[in-house]
Amino acid sequence: MKKAVKILIGILIIFTIAAAVIQKTTAGIIPLTDWLLQHPVETYYVETSEDNYEKLWTGKYKYVFLGYNEEGDEQQITKVMNKELRPNAFLRMDASGSYGKGWIEVMEEDIPEKPLMQLY
Repeated sequence: MKKAVKILIGILIIFTIAAAVIQKTTAGIIPLTDWLLQHPVETYYVETSEDNYEKLWTGKYKYVFLGYNEEGDEQQITKVMNKELRPNAFLRMDASGSYGKGWIEVMEEDIPEKPLMQLY
């Protein structure tokens, strides 16, 4: 019985360490579960700023955006990127749930009216 408890505690410690590593080196636990559940991909518009990212120990950048789709609905999106983005740039970002998949920088005039009003 004592051996089973020690094994169970060891497994819990391993899972806790794995969760902490995933949180610190990737987009995090919630985007990972979104990715596993395969939400449909939707387009959102976001704006970069000087304080919406964290530099990871891997040298990558973990960004957390507030994005708006064409109807003006809000979604928090997390994306890990290889480079630091220019502040005050507008991005069109494809997201599956809260996990950012792909992005491209767009001009302000290319953003539909509803999300543009939300970004200001």
